[in-house]
Amino acid sequence: MAGMIVSIARMIQSGTLTLADIAERTGITREQLADRLFLMERQGYLARQQDAAPDPGCGCGHCCSSCCKRDDGAAPVLFSLTQKGERLAQRAGD
Repeated sequence: MAGMIVSIARMIQSGTLTLADIAERTGITREQLADRLFLMERQGYLARQQDAAPDPGCGCGHCCSSCCKRDDGAAPVLFSLTQKGERLAQRAGD
């Protein structure tokens, strides 16, 4: 699981993937990804930013829940790496 968390951190660091993209590339469900993101947030690797207003087409280029669920009307949840998360993403090897 540590290797997967490093992979997720690297994908978030790229800033170009949606949650659906990350789940597909890691071979897990969106629910499993949500669990890992919650864990990473609790461990201090991620910061959650919920105050962003959703773009109607949501081509935000971030790890954004509204990219996965455009029809629920919820504000997007954007994740960014903390300094600890940046160090994790830079880790050599998996």
